[in-house]
Amino acid sequence: MIFAILPVKNPKNAKQRLKGFLAVEERETLARLLYRQTLAALRQAEGIDHVVVVTSDVEVAEHARCSGALVFEESEQVSHSVSADAACLRAMELGASTVLLVPIDVPTVMPADFSQLAASARPGLPRGLIVVPSSDGAGTNALVRTPPDCIESRFGPGSFRAHLDQALSKGFHAEVQCIPGLMFDIDTPEDVAELLASPHECQVSSFLRAACASKS
Repeated sequence: MIFAILPVKNPKNAKQRLKGFLAVEERETLARLLYRQTLAALRQAEGIDHVVVVTSDVEVAEHARCSGALVFEESEQVSHSVSADAACLRAMELGASTVLLVPIDVPTVMPADFSQLAASARPGLPRGLIVVPSSDGAGTNALVRTPPDCIESRFGPGSFRAHLDQALSKGFHAEVQCIPGLMFDIDTPEDVAELLASPHECQVSSFLRAACASKS
């Protein structure tokens, strides 16, 4: 079975690199919109047996359950990597043979992007990794692992190379997929400007456009 795992940190502490550009309340709203939009895309994707939301936030957990997702509750989030690896082990206990680890902050992602990842991990393909890099080529914006515990997560700066090197050192197959909808993420004011300059329209872009207009 293929599980998609979506770790969601407390939205009140999200998007710190936008501090000074967006107020605390705006950053929280942005994080919640990003989460909801990404979860909706996962729920509409084909080839995923279960979607799991990992969070310590009560509102996020309730929304996830109402959306039909499984919820792995945390007392706190130590790091994205710790949450991801703990969730992988729990998913294996529920029968997961493959996991898709995905972020919330990919505002241009579409259900077809996740369907493509799930299809790439279909039974019979080599055990190992599929890595979707961030647009700058340094980070990891999505990670498919078969089996779910084949490597440890190393999310953060330099994670793209770290994940590939781990797989190769352990003798696992490693594949890179460049999926534009997953490679673009929102971290900085420059990312916001790029999104608003693009033709892509969604709840996140509408919110950011209004937030920016209120400051001018």
